[in-house]
Amino acid sequence: MTGPSRGRARHRSVERASSSRRALRSLWAATAVVAGAVTVALVATGGTYALWNSSVKPTAVTVGSGTAGLSVGAVKALDTSALGPGGATAGTFTATNTGSVDLAMRVSAGTTTASASALPGELTVRLAAVARAADCVVGVGGYSARPAAFDTGSGYFTLPAGVTVTGCVVVTLDSDVPATLQNQTSSIGLVLTGTQVAP
Repeated sequence: MTGPSRGRARHRSVERASSSRRALRSLWAATAVVAGAVTVALVATGGTYALWNSSVKPTAVTVGSGTAGLSVGAVKALDTSALGPGGATAGTFTATNTGSVDLAMRVSAGTTTASASALPGELTVRLAAVARAADCVVGVGGYSARPAAFDTGSGYFTLPAGVTVTGCVVVTLDSDVPATLQNQTSSIGLVLTGTQVAP
C-alpha cells in the first residue's frame, strides 16, 4: 500500500514540474509578443516617456501585404520600318502597374537576335516616356545605349499603382554602317523590371 502511494506522489510531482515549465515557456512567449508590440507603438508615436509603475495592453494591429504587378504591351510601328545609314525609326509601347504599390522601374537589355551578328553593334536604342503616342518621334530625348549594353539602372522612373505609361523606343542605325549589312534584320529585346518603392 505504501509503495504505490509514493509512486503516485512522485508522478504527481513530475507532472507539476512539467506543468510549471510549460506555463513558464508560455509566459516567455507572451512577454515577447507584448514587448514587440510596445516597441512598434513607441517607434510609431515617438516622444519622451517616463517610467511609471503601471502597464497597459497594446492594441492589436492588422497588417496586409500589397501586390506588385506589371503588364507590358507590344511595341507598335517599330518592327515594320526599314533603316538606311544614319536613319532612325520610333515605336511605342505601354506599361501598366497592375499592383497596389508604386514601382521603381528599370529597363535593361533582353535577348537580341540578328541575321548578321555584326548588325546589333551598329544600332543604338533610345528610350523615353512620353505623354501620348504622337509625341514619340525620332528626335525624342532619353536614355540610349547599344542593345547589348542597354540598362537604365533601377529607379529610372516611378510607375504609380494603377497607372499606365507610354514608352517611346527609337532605334538608330549608324551612319557608317558597312555595306555588307544591307538587307539584314535584327530583333531587339528589352526587359522592364519593377521594384516596390520603399515607403
